[in-house]
Amino acid sequence: MLQAALFGGIGGLSLIVGALAGLRFKFSRKITASFMAFGAGVLICAVSFGLIDQSFEHGGLVAVITGFLSGGIVFIIGDYLIHLAGGRKHRYRPLIAVEDESRGRVITLGTILDGIPEAIALGVALSYSGGKGLLLLAAIVLNNFPESISSIPGLKKEAYPTWKILLIWLITGFAIFVITILSYLFLKDLSFSTLGTLEAFAAGALLTMAANSLIPEAFAGGGFMVGFITVVGFLVAFVISKL
Repeated sequence: MLQAALFGGIGGLSLIVGALAGLRFKFSRKITASFMAFGAGVLICAVSFGLIDQSFEHGGLVAVITGFLSGGIVFIIGDYLIHLAGGRKHRYRPLIAVEDESRGRVITLGTILDGIPEAIALGVALSYSGGKGLLLLAAIVLNNFPESISSIPGLKKEAYPTWKILLIWLITGFAIFVITILSYLFLKDLSFSTLGTLEAFAAGALLTMAANSLIPEAFAGGGFMVGFITVVGFLVAFVISKL
């Protein structure tokens, strides 16, 4: 329980620290993009050698296929609806152009949508494998920190006051903290088949997030070197997981 609270707190705090850093310092797009690319590599490694492996061990191939595809589909639908509502306008290249001003609660919902599969996966991983939980936490921190940093210029451009920007990320960070603890407490007693499906669901959602958000945004801000930085992030995470 204490470890779940600690890891969930660190995961949520990384969003808040990123927002504070973005408000205090002016990071170039290339630096932010490098963070995002490295984090994407670590995240893909955590999905490949953490969640999917665990899903297969717990539920078998059917659980992997069912959960993985479902996670990807559900995340795409949720992400698309958030885009339609204007909740992604703070990104470098929003998927859909909308005329209405973004609302703070919509942006909050969008960032919580990104964080839900991370928090669920982290809580479950801590229930069964502390080492893989640590790898996943590293991926979450390296994803969350640049995500909140990169949101600041766009939110400022949309005339969001500092207090509202911090409130958005405080709510999101607290939500990740709570979901991690709840996942740790209540999902560890599931049957292995259900647990495997849930792990694959989180993995599918996370991989979709990396493909829809992290990598495209990183490339938009960092150019061709982003691919190599992503490879380095994956490699570093893989080496750490084996050590």
